[in-house]
Amino acid sequence: MRMTPRESTFRRRVLVAVAVLALTGCGPTDTSPPDASARKKTPSAPTLPKAADGTDLKACADGRCEVQVDAPADLPVPRKLQVASVRVQSVGPDTVTLVGRPLGSRTGGFCTGVKCSSSSAGGKFTLTLGPASTGSQNDLKVTVVAVNGGSAVLRLAPAS
Repeated sequence: MRMTPRESTFRRRVLVAVAVLALTGCGPTDTSPPDASARKKTPSAPTLPKAADGTDLKACADGRCEVQVDAPADLPVPRKLQVASVRVQSVGPDTVTLVGRPLGSRTGGFCTGVKCSSSSAGGKFTLTLGPASTGSQNDLKVTVVAVNGGSAVLRLAPAS
């Protein structure tokens, strides 16, 4: 039995429609809403703990404080700690770098913890500290309570 041109055209259209449906049915399907998949792919940065003195850097003037800082920031410290100045030079994803000038002829520093280095030369010192690291210069002790990208929580206290 021979098909009419009309039946032949109809049959071709049905075959094309079946083929299109079969091809679009292949492949992975994502049933989650569009913003849900975006949330899954974008990790949220951990939040910093609340610093006891907030962002009030003047709280460090007595030599004891816990402050949230962004770089650059000058931290006032008392001369009795044998340090003339302390500046937060940079805050990276997981390190804080402080620079300063020691007072007097005595210069000594150390650091303990992760990503920790201490150096002193030419009347200046540099401390680079990672999370939960502690460094000192003369009688000043600095602890990185937490660091997150461009901000950190620092605790300053007398070294002894």
